Amino acid sequence: MKRSLIFLVALALCCGAATTLMAERPVPAEKADYMAAHPEAKGATAATRALETPIQTAGTKSFRAVGAIAYDDGTVTAVPTVSSFCYGNQFNTFSAGNPVMASGTVATVAFFMATGAGTDNVFLSVFGPVVGTTAPVLTSASVPATAAGAINTHVFATPIAYTGSSFLAGIWYIAGDTVGLGSGTVAGQGHHGMSINDVVGTGFAPLSSLNALVAAAGDILPVELMTFTVQ
Repeated sequence: MKRSLIFLVALALCCGAATTLMAERPVPAEKADYMAAHPEAKGATAATRALETPIQTAGTKSFRAVGAIAYDDGTVTAVPTVSSFCYGNQFNTFSAGNPVMASGTVATVAFFMATGAGTDNVFLSVFGPVVGTTAPVLTSASVPATAAGAINTHVFATPIAYTGSSFLAGIWYIAGDTVGLGSGTVAGQGHHGMSINDVVGTGFAPLSSLNALVAAAGDILPVELMTFTVQ
């Protein structure tokens, strides 16, 4: 009897923890509605597809803002393939391996869409630092974007705060909202591409030898580097 009682208490605690976790990761109503209308928006394994003909763009390296970080060289060589995953970058270092500022704020995200779903909006997501294969969802909102062929820039009304030594930022891949991915890098920064389940922040995986054409700016660099403008 005592063992059964202990089990029930433990089960209640686990359920409570799960409820709290979900409460911390709300899905915007418009996103939930979109998922309901697109049952194909499910995935378990992140993957990419190489393009037969690379797309030459100015890339997010052309995004110039104080305190900006861009990893790509402007050439799209691959695209996402698994719906319901966010494809973007893990922003953890900057220029010659310097770490980003621990516990900062993301004010602006720039991104290049390789293809679009024919709508004027995409879902832009920002996550906190990864622990294992999980990261806390900090925001996931529908933002204006051109269908394809240009750099899009979104400025958050209130900068998104992260706590820790890194953050993730990217675009929800679903129904053709396809952010560009590239094998090149700039300023010797290496590859930072990643994918993660966009709805619950699980299943994080680095994208081997790829950067997403996604850049970020804000209070994310150490004070001595804050006057730097990405080249």
